[in-house]
Amino acid sequence: MFQAILFTALCALASQAIAQENPPVAAAPALLLPAKTPLILAFADEVSSKTALKNSEIRFVLAEDLRLGDALVIPKDTPAIGEVVHVQKSGFGGRGGELILAARYIRFGDQRISLRSLKPLAGPYAGKNNSDAALAVSMIPYAGLVSLFITGGEIVIPAGTRASVLIAADTPISVASETK
Repeated sequence: MFQAILFTALCALASQAIAQENPPVAAAPALLLPAKTPLILAFADEVSSKTALKNSEIRFVLAEDLRLGDALVIPKDTPAIGEVVHVQKSGFGGRGGELILAARYIRFGDQRISLRSLKPLAGPYAGKNNSDAALAVSMIPYAGLVSLFITGGEIVIPAGTRASVLIAADTPISVASETK
């Protein structure tokens, strides 16, 4: 019995000594990042209806620091990922190019913060539709086949173009910094 008590006391002293050598690490303060919080992203690469592939990844970076009050939540240049949802090259008969993109998430440490509602802030980014010109040419006698060779324009979004997005859902997140 005495040995069991002595063993228990020694185990308690050993665990206290280990705890003093390795104090617990204080966790970074956590905030709740509300759904629909607006962010500004910048396209990292040019995206074009001529070269984009459906379901391919699009790279963005956070264009401005995200702050809540005085707290820096996510720093500028944090990477974000989007996706090509639909793409169609311009075509014969004056059809313009089509490009539908979606922002998916921001990579912040080990966390993925879901995004929604991607809207480029410059533009308009639409392929020029020349179908009216093709139709007019097709009505000219003996020129109908020429109308097939009138093509529309491609959509091109240059690298660096800014776009607004929203946080998709309430997201708990650790604060990056407490400075202004």
